[in-house]
Order: sequence, then C-alpha cells, then structure tokens
Amino acid sequence: MKPNLSIFPITGWKVETVATDELVFVRFNFLSDIRQQLNEADMSNPYAMEIEQARELRDALTQAIERIDDYELDPSSPNYRGKAIKTRR
Repeated sequence: MKPNLSIFPITGWKVETVATDELVFVRFNFLSDIRQQLNEADMSNPYAMEIEQARELRDALTQAIERIDDYELDPSSPNYRGKAIKTRR
C-alpha cells in the first residue's frame, strides 16, 4: 500500500436496485477518523451505476480477491509482525 494514502475502512454497505431504471445504488458505512467507533460510522452518498457497470464492478472485485488468494502468509519473514506479509505461492 502506498504511504500517505488516506484510508477510510468500510464497515458495511447497503445495496438497492431500481429495476424499472435498471440501476443499482450502493452506500458505504465507513470510518473517517481513527478514533471513531463502529457504531459511529459515517454513511456515504448513494452511488448509482447501470447494470453493466455493476457487473464490471463485481468482476473487478472478484479478480482482486483472486489475486489476494494467490498469495500466502510468510511468518518466517523478518518483516513479519503478525501482519499479512504476502509471498507468491
């Protein structure tokens, strides 16, 4: 991960559909501050996408998950501190 990258952990989401317009809406619950508790998570604006865009997003997420699944943890690494240090299988 790049240093100095602002990260807002997602704590949940809500997906809704409007079948008549063939739209998918998604809203994310996220933490915007490191002191925030899960029950204080912020809610994003609704993001709308057409069905084909939703399929593309699904495929992109699936591919990202598969890339992560292609790695395994290496606890023998000198940089390992109980975190997910990945090495190629």
